[in-house]
Amino acid sequence: MSYAVLRMQKIKNPGALGRHIDRSSNGEISIPGNTDKDSIKNNIHWDKDGKSYTQKEWIGYTKENPLSKRISDEVLRRYKLGKKIRKDAVKAVEYIMTSDPFMMNEIFKEKEVYTSWVKDNKLFLENIFGSENIISMHLHLDEKTPHLHAIIVPITKDGRLSCKSFVDGKKDLAQQQTDYAKVMSKYGMKRGEAGSKARHQKTQAVTRNIQNYVSR
Repeated sequence: MSYAVLRMQKIKNPGALGRHIDRSSNGEISIPGNTDKDSIKNNIHWDKDGKSYTQKEWIGYTKENPLSKRISDEVLRRYKLGKKIRKDAVKAVEYIMTSDPFMMNEIFKEKEVYTSWVKDNKLFLENIFGSENIISMHLHLDEKTPHLHAIIVPITKDGRLSCKSFVDGKKDLAQQQTDYAKVMSKYGMKRGEAGSKARHQKTQAVTRNIQNYVSR
C-alpha cells in the first residue's frame, strides 16, 4: 500500500518559494531544474477566492501579486492586534500533499478520481485552518509526481497571527498525518513513516478539467 504524504513548513520570508510554487517571477515563467518543460502548461493554480488559472494566466496574475505580496496583504487586511508583528513571526505555512509516483499517476488517470482527490485535500486543510486562511493552491503536473501545494496564512477568528493556534508542535503535526491518512485511505493510501520524504517521479499529462472542481 502507498503512503499518504503530508508535509508542512513554516514561512517567515517566502524568498525563492514563490518562484517555485508559482512557476513565475516578475511576469516571466520560472522553470525549476526538476520539471518537464513541456508539462508546465498543465499546472493549475487557485487564488484565495477559489478562482482557477492556467499556468499562463497565473504568470500574469503573479506579476502584480507575487507570493510575498499575497501573504503580506492578507496579514495587513485581517490582523487586528495593535502591536507590531515581529519580523521573525511565522506569516504563513506551506503544505505539500502527494504520495508515491505509482499511486499518484493511478489517481490522475481518471477525472472523477483526481478531482475528488483535490477536493478532499482542500477540505482537509479547511477543517484545520478555515477556508478563509487558504490564500492559494497549486497543482504541479510538471514534475515526476503530481502534487499539491497550499499556502495558508494562520489568522485566528479574533484576528491574531498565530501558527501555534492551529499547529502546536510535533504532536499536532503527527495527528494531522494520522488524520490525513484516514482521508486518503479511500484512494488506497496509509499513514506515512515518520521522517519520510516524497520523491516526485514522472507524471502523465492531465487536462484542465480539474480546475473548477474546487472553485467556491
